[in-house]
Amino acid sequence: MRPAEGQADIIFLMQVGGGTEQTQTMIDAARDGARIVLLSSVGARLFPLETNPIGAALAAREVLLRESGVDVTYLRPNTFASNSLWWLDGIRKGRVVDATGEGRTGVIDPEDIARVATTTLIEDGHVGKGYFLTGPEALTAREQVEIIASVTGRRIDYEGVTPGELAQAAIQRGTAPEQAHALERLNELLRAGRAGFVTDDVENITGTAPGTFRAWCERNADAFR
Repeated sequence: MRPAEGQADIIFLMQVGGGTEQTQTMIDAARDGARIVLLSSVGARLFPLETNPIGAALAAREVLLRESGVDVTYLRPNTFASNSLWWLDGIRKGRVVDATGEGRTGVIDPEDIARVATTTLIEDGHVGKGYFLTGPEALTAREQVEIIASVTGRRIDYEGVTPGELAQAAIQRGTAPEQAHALERLNELLRAGRAGFVTDDVENITGTAPGTFRAWCERNADAFR
């Protein structure tokens, strides 16, 4: 059964903010044969969710969709390469502070996520499937900083701290304690290497291998200056 006139038959859902209300709105809009491609996150599968409130929120949206009966494809990217821009102030000062230690993540170029999203939106055969999207290598934060330094020609020191120390520093700068401690729990999982894997899902879906973190930095070098 096709959607009624005026209804979407394919929905790309990238929810902003917390809760599941927007997800439910999209489920209601997807009745009568429409399908949804959800931009979720590897965080939805970083267990235990009981100590990972960010992942628990993402997982709750997936559960709601799974139980709705709507046709859904789940895209779960690992760390966005563009997340390194969160370090921008530190990069400009020559010192990046991070709490993930030797934990690695399968850093992915956002353009590769977009290519996968486009393919799963326009092609059949992806309903009910979940894809873990990564770049071709798993990197530590220190290695990412070294690559940024190499690409930009800057000297950038790396300072490792514990998740708890970073959370307390954030609270002192005015971050809400609940938000700071949620990030602390996530950093603990990343520090333990729970996201330190790579997959071939990007290449299998799009036919093209994902780009490296260095390539993304080279293409966006001006953003760090």
